[in-house]
Amino acid sequence: MPEIKNCSRCNKIFMYVSGLRLCDSCKKLDDEDFERVRQFVRDFPGATVPEVSKETGVPSQMIYRYLKEGKLEVSESSPIALLCENCGKRIKSGRFCVDCSKRLANEMITAGKSLREDYRKNYGKPKKEEAGLRYLHGERKKGED
Repeated sequence: MPEIKNCSRCNKIFMYVSGLRLCDSCKKLDDEDFERVRQFVRDFPGATVPEVSKETGVPSQMIYRYLKEGKLEVSESSPIALLCENCGKRIKSGRFCVDCSKRLANEMITAGKSLREDYRKNYGKPKKEEAGLRYLHGERKKGED
């Protein structure tokens, strides 16, 4: 469900759904910034973040954000050091190395199974009509569909 938020770039109020906290105007500007960075990196592979920032006018922190989002990738020989947020291992893009990503995914699966088992212990097996998604803010009345 959309929420009212302030844009993190221009501070304008907008209806936020998910993802970056940017209004439509700033999202378009962000896409244009990324396209300038992408084009520059394609034309000048191996450029450093300060070089890319200076030549494109895109702030360094946004370039690092593109790296963490997986939109850009650091080459093997690059002096740019992007590190896994969990173990500190050098990575090409994103926030976590492959090993930490796998471990975190397995931990989430295990936690989900544990929660499901605890729910079944405390509340029994859900009836067919109770399984799946449901509306939490009120009971469904007979005749409502």
